Amino acid sequence: MRSRRFLIAGAAMIMSIGMLNAGKKHENESWMEEPYTKWNQKEVVEVFNKSAWAQTKDFRGQVTGQHGTATDMGSGSASGGITGTGGGTLGTDVTQFSFTVRLFSAQPVREAFVRMQQLLKHYDEMPANKQKVLDQQSDSLLHADFSQQVVVTLSYVVNDPIARRDMDQWFNTQTTETLNQNAYLYSPIAGQLVLLKYFPPQQSGGLGAQFIFPRIFKGEPILQPGSGKMRFQIGWVSQVNQTIYVDFDPKEMTYKGQFSY
Repeated sequence: MRSRRFLIAGAAMIMSIGMLNAGKKHENESWMEEPYTKWNQKEVVEVFNKSAWAQTKDFRGQVTGQHGTATDMGSGSASGGITGTGGGTLGTDVTQFSFTVRLFSAQPVREAFVRMQQLLKHYDEMPANKQKVLDQQSDSLLHADFSQQVVVTLSYVVNDPIARRDMDQWFNTQTTETLNQNAYLYSPIAGQLVLLKYFPPQQSGGLGAQFIFPRIFKGEPILQPGSGKMRFQIGWVSQVNQTIYVDFDPKEMTYKGQFSY
């Protein structure tokens, strides 16, 4: 992908800002009809982390307490219930994992990413010649051809540096071959779709792990506006040892009059 430096710059800040605000939604989403260059940071974060094209799942790691060991089976929020045979006691140092799954092939997600780069670089206050340079850098991303592929990205935040290191090692050592039995995209039209290509975080320009799936099945798109939900699923992630799944509802995935995923 061209403009790799553009993609990397500020990506870590986007992830951290976005996940901290992932639970906050606007009451009125009419602003999405405006050009993405008019979006403010709050609006960008919503599209990029808490929208029809991006969902977050939170988990707690295992903790050993005076009453045994407890494990969180995963929930939609960090305060999800804890279950375990031993009734473990939670402490303040419990490792927490936050995963955000995005349909990066969807136009609004890519526009949100570009707009966050603009905000980080104070694009709105730049002279026209410098704006043009940034526009040229982002052009290939905004107008990339995804007519044959669905691109899913997965990024994560971990509150413990050792657990983060282990998580990075796990994702960066996986391959398409090692993941093609436990990383799936389920389509209500095509069923379980095979993983075409996997790019680990260290190769994906700061966007997290990337999973590439086919967009066409028997000559038809794998998702339609009136079809059922599409699900991304990955199992046995290091440290969490659980299955992460995220559903995307096509009924909510129309952007400026166009069905986008």
